Amino acid sequence: MFAVALVEVPLVAWGTMLFARHLRAGQYIRPEGPQGHAAKAGTPTMAGLVPLLALTVGAGVLRALGWPFGARAGFALAAAWLAGGIGLLDDLLSQRRRSSQGLSPTQKLLLGLGAAAVLFLFLPLFGGLELEIPFSRLRLPLGALPPGAVFLLLLISFWGTTNAVNLTDGLDGLASGAVLIVLLGLVPLLRGQGELAGLGLVSAGAVAGFLWVNCYPAGAFLGDVGSMGLGGLLFGLSFSGGLVFLLPLLGGLFVLEALSVILQVLSYKLTGKRLFKMSPLHHHLEVGEVPWPHLLSGANWPEPKVVVRLWLVAAAFVAVGTFAV
Repeated sequence: MFAVALVEVPLVAWGTMLFARHLRAGQYIRPEGPQGHAAKAGTPTMAGLVPLLALTVGAGVLRALGWPFGARAGFALAAAWLAGGIGLLDDLLSQRRRSSQGLSPTQKLLLGLGAAAVLFLFLPLFGGLELEIPFSRLRLPLGALPPGAVFLLLLISFWGTTNAVNLTDGLDGLASGAVLIVLLGLVPLLRGQGELAGLGLVSAGAVAGFLWVNCYPAGAFLGDVGSMGLGGLLFGLSFSGGLVFLLPLLGGLFVLEALSVILQVLSYKLTGKRLFKMSPLHHHLEVGEVPWPHLLSGANWPEPKVVVRLWLVAAAFVAVGTFAV
């Protein structure tokens, strides 16, 4: 298992560079984004397909070597590819329109609803799945919940995780590094569930290889296919491993990023002023000024410093989540 994960690191790094070299899909930068990001226009995007393919192949190699692979690992892979499929459609529309605009938020939510309905079909295959309750020794049997409540939990978790990771993917290496940190925190928590622990470890190897290329200055971007796909993977591993209530703690950085967008919108609608210089949170922390008034002053950190410090925040949340079990 460890050997497969280690081999994936250089293979994914090489595969991502090869993908970026031959891909003709460049990133479009939204005009209202940070001024310093204009230089990133044209950077190869949609390269998140490479780690998604690699972690899937890695899971197949483990299976061929006799590692257990059942419905729960299948659920996690399906969640990754369903979310990645939504992101891929968004990327393709963006390329077709030659702008940063792809699917509308409503379209993404509706497609996410369909993906959740497909994932719901896996649940009868899980057997007696129990959900960990943070900071207690209590476990909630999934079967004790009404089917409607189970579907709502699955839907909200899928929507929230995929979109929060997607929002976090705004600086070189930020989202991929944060996903890697969460995966490394998840693997020990899944150690009693061999199929999920194995999938989590080979996924960490794939993401680490991608981060080699994606770190500042990025040679390739995840694209929505990668950020949403990796968000789907985190959701799938957590839900099928009974850790879905721990996911907001383990992925606390993603929660902060999503919450900053919500607060920005509320502040503007209620007061007519923006709370942050720019949202999501990582753009508020970046160096640069904006022409509109805002209530909180930014940190004005260079991009690499923002990324590393937010990685540390992500690691702190993972530590809290680990002790919550």
